[in-house]
Amino acid sequence: MSTSSTTPAAFTGSSSFSSSLAQTVARAVSFASLPMQQLQTQQTTIQGQQTALATLTSDFTSLQTALDSINNAAGSNAFTATVDATAVANATVSSGAFAGTYSVNVLNTGSHTNTLSDNGLTTVTDPASANIDASTTYTLTVDNQTYNISNSAGTLNGLAQAINSSGANVQATVVNIGSSSSPDYRLSVQGSQYSPSTIQLSDGTNSLLNTVSTGSYVQYQVSGSTSTVNSDSRSVTLSTGLAVNLLATGTANITVAQSTSGIESALSSFVSAYNTANADLTKSRGQNGGALAGQSVIYDLSNALQSITSYGGSSGTVSSLSDVGITFDQNGQLQFDSSAFSQAVSTSASDVINYFGTESGSGFLQNTSNVMTSVNDPNSGILAGFSSGLTNDYSTLGKKITADQDQINTLQTNLTNQMSTADAAISEMEQQLSYVTSLFSAQYANEVASGNG
Repeated sequence: MSTSSTTPAAFTGSSSFSSSLAQTVARAVSFASLPMQQLQTQQTTIQGQQTALATLTSDFTSLQTALDSINNAAGSNAFTATVDATAVANATVSSGAFAGTYSVNVLNTGSHTNTLSDNGLTTVTDPASANIDASTTYTLTVDNQTYNISNSAGTLNGLAQAINSSGANVQATVVNIGSSSSPDYRLSVQGSQYSPSTIQLSDGTNSLLNTVSTGSYVQYQVSGSTSTVNSDSRSVTLSTGLAVNLLATGTANITVAQSTSGIESALSSFVSAYNTANADLTKSRGQNGGALAGQSVIYDLSNALQSITSYGGSSGTVSSLSDVGITFDQNGQLQFDSSAFSQAVSTSASDVINYFGTESGSGFLQNTSNVMTSVNDPNSGILAGFSSGLTNDYSTLGKKITADQDQINTLQTNLTNQMSTADAAISEMEQQLSYVTSLFSAQYANEVASGNG
């Protein structure tokens, strides 16, 4: 809570009335503090609301995570690919895949073009200090595309590194074709693609590379076709959303089928996250509700949960969450019946998947995406808006409390000064009274002693 950093000194006096004067100051300050104490109570209430809101924010974040898991399971992950000859190929599916069986006949897995620096060039026994050629500038040609190579290091290692940094579709290395006692290091340049590439390196006068082996394309046939497909990569696309890696010659059959196992697991998590959020909202309703009882945010968030569970599909055997085994119990909590889900899948797995759709497409997930955006959006969402309001209210109260405390401190200071002045005057009069009283007492005593009293 906001308070002034400077507290006035308490009143102290020396007269017999100092205690009463101090009580007068304290009573005046106490009355003046009542409005500020009400503001501090309001601040405490807001702090409790902020704590409760943080819990709900965490709940709806977890709910969003669960819905994202359903989206992942119902999207590209709703399809799986199995291969009957894993030594020949493997496959992965992505968005847009179609269920079906595909066959691929791998005729050739392809090879890279390999080149080696020519005999007759400078023999290099230490590639870190010498080079096969005295030049420092070269021209690399790969399939009729040229690259300027600068080897400022003047070494064979430097030349290989410069080629690899050129952006050319090749890989340069240094190899020793001699013995350990009599090394002969050469430049080896290999094409990166599986194709009959042409590779040559020139110092401006001489061609420096000799082709050791010419590469070949990857070749395959699809689904019984007699047409041969040439590819410069072993990773090929057989169909929309179906990528296949060709590993060896032979025939492989690839089956793409819909899978709902991921959806079932994600639905279980969704039900759990929903129930947690719903339970925390319930705690904020009624006369004995928590810090957020009666606040509009509880109503808005409750409506959001209702919008999620009330979505209905327009076609197929699955038109509501109850059709996939998600229902409400008598306490308003969701229950997930995995056997009912399995029955829906066995009736029509495609209807199950189509009902959920995707967050960016259609169906249940698009509906929930819109709902959750209205809740969780960091700029315009329900939670962000209410949190911002609480923060502003807390700050405004803090400023008022500080201003009130300053006024109270001023009042206390002024009253203390006034009471100090009054106390000093009273004390002085009390001293004078005591003095006069003492004089009269002494005079009376003298008269009594002299017999005149």
